[in-house]
Amino acid sequence: MQRADPPAGLADWKMFPRSPGAYIMEDGQGRVLYVGKAKDLRARLRNYALPGGDGRPTIPHLLPRVREVRCIVTATEKEALLLENTLIKRHRPPFNIFFRDDKEYLLLRIDRGEEFPRPELVRRSRRDGATYFGPYSSARGIRETLRELLRLFPLCSCPRKKFAARRRPCLNYQMGRCLGACAGKVARERYLPVVDNAMRFLRGEYRDLLARWKAEMGEHSRAMRYEDAAKLRDRIAVVSRTLVRQRVVRAVEGDVDAVGWHSTGVSVAVAVLYLRNGRLTDAHHRHFRYEGAQDEAMASFLLQHYAEGAYFPREILLPFPLGDRAALSAALADRAGHPVLLRVPEKGERARIVELARKNAEESERMRREKEEAYDRIAERMSSLFSLPLPPERIEGFDVSNISGTEPVGSMVAFLSGKPARKWYRKFSVRGVSGPDDFAMMEEVIRRRFGHDEDFGGMPDLVLVDGGKGQLSSAAAALRSAGREGIPVISLAKERVRAGEKVFRERVFLPGRKNPLHLPPNDPVLHLLMRVRDEAHRFAVTFHRALRARRSLGS
Repeated sequence: MQRADPPAGLADWKMFPRSPGAYIMEDGQGRVLYVGKAKDLRARLRNYALPGGDGRPTIPHLLPRVREVRCIVTATEKEALLLENTLIKRHRPPFNIFFRDDKEYLLLRIDRGEEFPRPELVRRSRRDGATYFGPYSSARGIRETLRELLRLFPLCSCPRKKFAARRRPCLNYQMGRCLGACAGKVARERYLPVVDNAMRFLRGEYRDLLARWKAEMGEHSRAMRYEDAAKLRDRIAVVSRTLVRQRVVRAVEGDVDAVGWHSTGVSVAVAVLYLRNGRLTDAHHRHFRYEGAQDEAMASFLLQHYAEGAYFPREILLPFPLGDRAALSAALADRAGHPVLLRVPEKGERARIVELARKNAEESERMRREKEEAYDRIAERMSSLFSLPLPPERIEGFDVSNISGTEPVGSMVAFLSGKPARKWYRKFSVRGVSGPDDFAMMEEVIRRRFGHDEDFGGMPDLVLVDGGKGQLSSAAAALRSAGREGIPVISLAKERVRAGEKVFRERVFLPGRKNPLHLPPNDPVLHLLMRVRDEAHRFAVTFHRALRARRSLGS
């Protein structure tokens, strides 16, 4: 797209400084549209101002909306890179990559400098001299690892406050799963070797542990301490099973992360493989859309993935070179507190690991695409079954919970493309209903949701209520009173007994239809509706129980 004149805000590009820094593009209302960085601000903004200077596909959509450009000068390119990342997180510009769920992953921390070190789960690493293991993308997986660790090694597991206040050992001590350090049952000199063995286990040094335990088991057996020998035998069996599960072993020492990249058009999939002491321990996948240069997208991804407090390896393997690799490496090193080497391997074991990461990214993109296509088919079938104007993209589920009318509550859950969108979940305390009237409660919850000025993330394409004809009629009446009668609504109810016999099947009630719709038990549409209904029920019951517990503790 050719332009005769520079866009508004860039007409005076010659006045910008010739120094590194970050630039901020805003629209007429002062909203930030795009944040960028440059080694030379004037030269970079000149590309935007001249016809055909920047060939990225998004630029023709961005520049007509730009009314003002602000610059922040920095001393070095590294500072410009960090400032760009900070501004992106603060303003969330629509033309930048921003990962909204950029939460920190769990780390397992052990500080050997404490009097009695204990393993604990944290989300941020600090420069405190402790040893960190991870990161772990699966919270369930690391908690299972921690449970297995505490079963193998009798370490303290109680929180710091309980540890400081204990005078009697806990139940774990009676079960032989704790040495009782909190109650003074063990000296530090005897406790620390157990900590060292646990750290060897977390590093994957299984064979050394097995050899050590087998020797100790033989000593106990010769001394006729058969109970101690049996405990070591059980530990050896558990570690041997763990060793069998360890499938990928690579000849790369130390902590290394390998980044795989796969792009199809504007869709990008990234996989980060975590290798710890030569073993593949975990993987992290990310999907996003980007229409610019690969190296810019990669730099933005790395800065957001390795945020402050994240666990930093000594080496990160990349699939392609970056234009500002030195500045990016320096920025990551500042956050890590130690050098972080960015390398693009061309051959050898490291190159094969990057190729493995690329295959993971490719497979992740394929699975994501197939899931989207599967949901599209389900949405089309729902549109046909329930006579909807459009295949539903957003489904909201509603339920109420009470016991004989006491502590009545309602819940709303939202599903986008078949996935829970928890940021749009809402809880309602029912106030205008007395007595156990589920129909009136459902009507109040629906009316408050659709008659409220709050932004709930948009209007749903389908409303699902838990219940039968009565709940469906109440929901439809509430939508009419809120002026939203055009929103489709259905209900889902369980049928447990029919003609005196147990049947256990689901019924879908539709407005204007006398008899319910019975879907086959293996129908994907039914499975999705049940997921939405069950999630709304769980959310309502959890809230109701919390209110009952609070009331029972009151005087």
